Amino acid sequence: MSLRFAEEIILLALDDQSGKLRPLPDRALELAVAGGLLMELAFANRIDTDQKQLTILDRSPTGDTVLDSVLQTLPEGDTSTIRQAISRVAADAPDFKDKILKSLVEKGILNREEHRFFFVLKERRYPMVDDREEKEVISRIRDVVIDGAIPDPKDVVLICLMNACDLSSAVFSDDELEQHSDRINQVARMDFIGQALAKAIAEIQEAILETISYMGM
Repeated sequence: MSLRFAEEIILLALDDQSGKLRPLPDRALELAVAGGLLMELAFANRIDTDQKQLTILDRSPTGDTVLDSVLQTLPEGDTSTIRQAISRVAADAPDFKDKILKSLVEKGILNREEHRFFFVLKERRYPMVDDREEKEVISRIRDVVIDGAIPDPKDVVLICLMNACDLSSAVFSDDELEQHSDRINQVARMDFIGQALAKAIAEIQEAILETISYMGM
């Protein structure tokens, strides 16, 4: 079963035991989802980037309702900075995230549970129904990082987003991360578009942290 980058990111972000999303830095998941969706548009030849600029090559529908919504979210005109594009898509990431979770439920990978208190929705959980897809994603990443397998272009993108958004602990132990950090960074630099997106994500996260620190003074 073929999954979107953003679907694979969501599977990594979910805690298998609780069915809840793992605690991550502020907006890390939204930025990872935004990056994954933009990479899907790049693979569909709808956008291209250099280190600073994102160029829209084709605004025609992709046939994927989520990706078409992302394409409409991008600023009007042919070009924008990567940071602007990431920020625009990330602003709607909660809605995209819900649609991605729904698609994983429809594919039979997750189940949706609603926990209510006095008839008021308290939280939704998404326990795993079939963990084969998640195991396959993790196995691909570990093969590339630990066993030195030649990475598929899509695996490079996934590792790039995983590294940029602090999801590596979902795949590796602390000892493995310490031992293989150079390899993770090496693979993350292999994709030019992914590298540019990761740089923009890091800049946005740094700005968020600076804002939080300033407000806490």
